[in-house]
Amino acid sequence: MFEFSSPSSVLAGHKGTKGSRMENETQAASQTKLYVGSLPYSYTAENLEEMFKPYGRITSAAIVSDQVTRRSKGFGFVEFESQDAAKKAMTELNGKEIEGRNLSVREARPHVERTFSPERPQRERYIHSNDNADFTDTSGRTYGNRRGWW
Repeated sequence: MFEFSSPSSVLAGHKGTKGSRMENETQAASQTKLYVGSLPYSYTAENLEEMFKPYGRITSAAIVSDQVTRRSKGFGFVEFESQDAAKKAMTELNGKEIEGRNLSVREARPHVERTFSPERPQRERYIHSNDNADFTDTSGRTYGNRRGWW
């Protein structure tokens, strides 16, 4: 009648297969997707695509930019259709100087969402009090406002 399977076999798609299809696709995509670091801030996705076009067919090219200022962060990603083209571009362009900056081209790693970790030290946070006790001397004069001197 009905056959119950474990959650891991459902995720894998079939019984007896090693790893899930999604894992295999992610692994294959990471082998054709390259991280390009130390780019000039003036570079656009079109410039990036033109630079990598001689090495093979490109499926996507993107420059990472700041969400608020929309300014380039100086790195991007290029994805090729074939692994051979990606490897060739990586070996030939890694260390190449462009506008006074040495490119860093390597295989892209999957994005890992950062979460709070008790082992990882957190930045020291300054606590601002609501009273002016921290900023007044014994005569009652205040020095600056509650948040600092300016």
